[in-house]
Amino acid sequence: MKKLLRNTVAGSALIALTTFAAPLALANDDEDRDTSGQFLLPYYGDINPFHGDINPFHGDINPFYGDISPFWGDIEPFWGDIEPFHGDIHPFYGDIDPFWGDPEFFGDIEPFYGDIEPFWGDIQPFWGDIGPYWGDIVGFWREIDPNSADAAAQYATLAEQIDAMFVEAEAVFGEAFTAKTGLNFRDAFMAELLARYGMDLSDPDSLANVTSSQRSYFFLAFYDGLMSYTGIDHVDHWMPLVNWSPALSQTVDGGHGVTIGLLDFAFSSDEALNVRRSYGSQNYFNFNHGAAVASLINAPLDGEGVMGVAPGAALVTYNPFDETLSTNWQEVRDGVQRLVWNGAEVVNMSLGVRGWTLPQEWADVMGDLRISLRGYDTLYVVAAGNDGSTQTTDINWTRVGDVSNLIVVGSVNPRGEISYFSNRPGNACLTVFGRCREGFRLMDRFLVAPGELLLVSDGEGGITRLSGTSFAAPLVSGAAALVMGHWGWLESRDVADVLLLSARDLGAPGTDAVYGRGLLDIDAAMSPLDDDNLFALNGNERQSVSLLGLVPGKLNFHSRGENTVVLYEAINDTFRDFEVSLDDVTVEGDDQTNEEASVTTYLTERLFGRAGFAFSDTSEISRTMSIRGNLQISAVASRLDPRDHRTSGELGFQAGVVIADTSSGREVRLGAGEGALALNGQDGFGLFSDHRPETGGVNPVLGFASGGAYAMTGFQLAENTRLSFGFSGNHEERVFVMPLTGEERPIFDGMGAYEAAALVTNVTHTVSDRVSVQASYTYLREDAGLLGAQGSGPLAFDGGSETDALTVGTEAALPFALMLSTSATLARTRSTGFDGGILSLPDGITATAFQVTARRDGVLGDHDALRVSLIQPLHIEAGTMEYSSARVIDRETGELADQTDSWALGGERPLFAELLYVTPVLGGAGDISVFTRAELSGDATGQDVGGVATGVRLGFDF
Repeated sequence: MKKLLRNTVAGSALIALTTFAAPLALANDDEDRDTSGQFLLPYYGDINPFHGDINPFHGDINPFYGDISPFWGDIEPFWGDIEPFHGDIHPFYGDIDPFWGDPEFFGDIEPFYGDIEPFWGDIQPFWGDIGPYWGDIVGFWREIDPNSADAAAQYATLAEQIDAMFVEAEAVFGEAFTAKTGLNFRDAFMAELLARYGMDLSDPDSLANVTSSQRSYFFLAFYDGLMSYTGIDHVDHWMPLVNWSPALSQTVDGGHGVTIGLLDFAFSSDEALNVRRSYGSQNYFNFNHGAAVASLINAPLDGEGVMGVAPGAALVTYNPFDETLSTNWQEVRDGVQRLVWNGAEVVNMSLGVRGWTLPQEWADVMGDLRISLRGYDTLYVVAAGNDGSTQTTDINWTRVGDVSNLIVVGSVNPRGEISYFSNRPGNACLTVFGRCREGFRLMDRFLVAPGELLLVSDGEGGITRLSGTSFAAPLVSGAAALVMGHWGWLESRDVADVLLLSARDLGAPGTDAVYGRGLLDIDAAMSPLDDDNLFALNGNERQSVSLLGLVPGKLNFHSRGENTVVLYEAINDTFRDFEVSLDDVTVEGDDQTNEEASVTTYLTERLFGRAGFAFSDTSEISRTMSIRGNLQISAVASRLDPRDHRTSGELGFQAGVVIADTSSGREVRLGAGEGALALNGQDGFGLFSDHRPETGGVNPVLGFASGGAYAMTGFQLAENTRLSFGFSGNHEERVFVMPLTGEERPIFDGMGAYEAAALVTNVTHTVSDRVSVQASYTYLREDAGLLGAQGSGPLAFDGGSETDALTVGTEAALPFALMLSTSATLARTRSTGFDGGILSLPDGITATAFQVTARRDGVLGDHDALRVSLIQPLHIEAGTMEYSSARVIDRETGELADQTDSWALGGERPLFAELLYVTPVLGGAGDISVFTRAELSGDATGQDVGGVATGVRLGFDF
């Protein structure tokens, strides 16, 4: 027997419970468990299970005894404060389906289906076809006073509830259980589970002998057992706590290419774990600690059993223990050397000395020349130990000198509170020549992760639940493998910094003596650490990115979800890259939903002019200010477009001045409001919506510059021909309005207002008293935009763009009292400032729009009116945007090269049909109006009004 070294042991396997061995979801008692089904705690009171020849699992110690019981008294894992699956957690949410393929989970096999829900909360751990099974019963089993007068009745009711739970479970899982095991669900699963915990539903009084801890075990065993027959891997409470999901792991290839060294007990590699080589004492396989730790690191997503954080990682193992379950520091030293010399980039070590969070001997191991020469870039992850002690003694780290590749891991319970058994860092320091340098405190290198009742492999093809810092450490090692696998050029200190800096702060603010840097957060570790420190690269030019966003306007991409922007963050003297989808940084719409905005627009009082229902929003209040001969000056006012953003301090209505020569027909108009509507020369397009780029097809290019100041002048060029010139501008703050408070908030912090200005020349010719034609030229200038789009950071259109548009239209009085108006626009856009940068428009953009509107007065009566339109809003026919940036071309070395991506613009052509009908009621004292708008085709983006919107309004005059 090896010489024991100050009680050096595998100080980790704290609680062993509820082992399930396939094919049966049933536990098999062994000699280390007592006959009541309670389990043994290696660290309790003054008993030292790791001294001399004492077996660490010897004795009668109840892990859920007294104040250290995590499920003591009325606290059940499925009731009250401990909710291991609490919250709106969807670990299988997203496009990456880890269980895609033949096992499709709907129909009778739904692991979270029905009325049984001992897991409390809004839990939906399986998104999609797998419904939430753990239903409405929740924590129905509470404390019953056995001495109360109605105790027998309460236990009888409880027995009925448990039986109902089993009946529902059989309905859902029975067929799958029988198909897999060949046994009857009620006899093999239900009866055995009840017997294991001393329950007899035909004798409700037997339930009085079930302790609180046994009750908790019973529900966990029930859950774990059923999960074995879903055809998918088991979901466990640690996953949402550390923000990990199979989808996240698969997105970054699961740590593929990373080798993790495991200094732990030997185990059979038949676990489907990717074990490349095993060393040390290989003939000891009857202790499942090593298999349990390994399963949390890289158990595969294979539809069975446990899931590992980094299923793509490979393992190299070394067993320093012998049959006494003990070892010595020389064996540990040899093991670490063997692991690092066999390419381990992370070494997971769940062993230590009782009473120490980090014993001095680790400095001797890591400072060994044979280890430091090859392991200088190895990340060491050390379990803190399970004494519940706080370290007060400094460690002499002079021989090692560097702490940047060290992480010590403690345990938290499912609520994120430090585990009662977990050692803490205290105020100890890893000193060098007697000095405590900055960042060398033990708490500076300390993380916590879930370590209580974790579902792990039992080493024999089944599953079990164990507790201890040993099972918190592999979650950190797996997270390190994900980081290393995705950014292969990072050194161990970089990976350690990522995990420590991304940790979720717990306990006292900042780094503290209990939680250290905080709780492992895997999703945060795979994300930028600080958005304000991101930058983009274009050649050798580094562009700071304090914010990133896109308001799309009419800039439609064929595959926006597949187009990505590459951002970088500095980590020490290197970097990490992140690909951000345009979808993720795009803000759609405004402060009203599309359909709500449509109905609001079309059903307001200002929609229908009272003079014969002219379908016009141009009704004005006019007051003559001055008349001198033929010169007349008038002030006019009208209501605003309801979809316009109006920030505080702006006018709540349109206002203008008209100067007219009544003899010659010359006119000058100055105003603030809807320039597109004011400058339009066609009577049939009198609605705000006709000219908006997102809803209308009447010169929408001019619509981009509508909403601010405008001016126009016109005169008769000939008897039947009129020429007019106009200007229109728009200044729109990129804000949204809080619906309840009216508070204005920026869509993106730091994004400036959208500004556009347009010049328009229009010629209208009257062909006859029934037909007129019109042609106009529009020049649009967007200072920092592109067809209504505006971006920030690498997506900024700095320098802006220019658009030339030609619009032709007709108006005709047709038979059957029909009035027909048509308009068609062809536009060509080019960039003026952002070409040559990260974004460019090498060939410009070609876009079109059209609208055909027919109106008839007197449809069903003498005074009603109907308006029908076919509309194509502005649509990009051709155009490509190029995005040029440095990208990583070798994910092992981090080599960069300039790359240009082409983002195709366009998408499916949008077409809309629109119907407006109005009829007077009560002798003209009011009216009823009906509106319908339907999307015929297109992939409406930006602020397009898609789908179907309808509404009815009843209005009265007073």
